[in-house]
Amino acid sequence: MNRRFAAVLAPVLALSLAACTGDDQPKDPKAALVASTSGLKAGNYSFTATMPGDASAKGIVHIPSHTASLDLDTVQEGKKGKVQFRIAEPDRYVKLTMDLGETAEQLESLSALGGGDAQTAKLTEGLKAMVDLFSGKQWLKLDASKVKAQELRVGLENPDLTGATGLFGGIVSADRKGDVITGKLDVTKVSGDSQLFGESAVKGADPAQAKVVPYEATLDGDGRLTKLVLDMPKTTDSPAGKWTVQVSGYGAQAKQDAPPAAEVKEMPDSAYDMINGKG
Repeated sequence: MNRRFAAVLAPVLALSLAACTGDDQPKDPKAALVASTSGLKAGNYSFTATMPGDASAKGIVHIPSHTASLDLDTVQEGKKGKVQFRIAEPDRYVKLTMDLGETAEQLESLSALGGGDAQTAKLTEGLKAMVDLFSGKQWLKLDASKVKAQELRVGLENPDLTGATGLFGGIVSADRKGDVITGKLDVTKVSGDSQLFGESAVKGADPAQAKVVPYEATLDGDGRLTKLVLDMPKTTDSPAGKWTVQVSGYGAQAKQDAPPAAEVKEMPDSAYDMINGKG
């Protein structure tokens, strides 16, 4: 997911992998790295992440109740934005908050004029819909089937919302010292965009650099991933720098509540048009 967020995982396999400890853990560093995502696949964990450009994220996944929360904070062209997801399968909710700057000022000016011709009225209506969409005042119930952008189709088909599982499909090299594995990843092999680290996270990166991204992964005593640091090259949406994901609370999370009904409304067609690039 531009910094934004898929296989169906078998719980029995995930839990059996998570149970591996001590001498039962893979000896080969590459195999250990792949196995380290077992807890993410099991879907009962929390995580935080920081990315270059003052972007950050935090999330909780609780597959036993089929719920999750994901909050993304970004800065685009100096303007802060927040995207919040709440998943209570089969329902999904999103809240969008963004500093629209000149757009809000234009709306205020047009509203002050009052009336006007049909073209002005249409423009005013469009600006108002945009300001409402990104106001952060309400949760919007999202119909994922109406959304084209994968980064807004966050779901629990793949419980690993961090995207680490997909990243480890491109291991170039791995060297282990204790609980730390270091090496290079080919991040061009990442597919999909409904996780934190998806296709849009590497869009625009120099292909040669993207094929050998340095990483450092830290595992816990059960061989599960607790920290991943990527030294990413510059991309379309992010300057070069460190991407850091920290995972904790395996097996200790709780059900994530859907937003209160009073704070929710159905996403209007005009909003779908805007996020699909039709507005």
